[in-house]
Amino acid sequence: MPKNLGDSMLTFEEVLSQVKRLTFAEQTKLLEALTALVRHPVEVEDDDETIPPEEIAESEAAWQDYLAGRDPGISSEDLKQKLFGNKVG
Repeated sequence: MPKNLGDSMLTFEEVLSQVKRLTFAEQTKLLEALTALVRHPVEVEDDDETIPPEEIAESEAAWQDYLAGRDPGISSEDLKQKLFGNKVG
């Protein structure tokens, strides 16, 4: 007998397997609902600033690229040049 949300937590693989059995229209509806769920802005702790989820996702992707060696980053000198131009010296 398959698990359901009332019995215990489903694994990602179990959920994915069930999603694959949905019709295309149901999968599209689910995608829209999940997209709306993860698009909520995140409040920065101890601050009034709100960071849009897109910026958080971009930052996380950039960090993962850096950790995986796909993006070597930039040197501190290049960063200073980018931020301050020729005013540093």
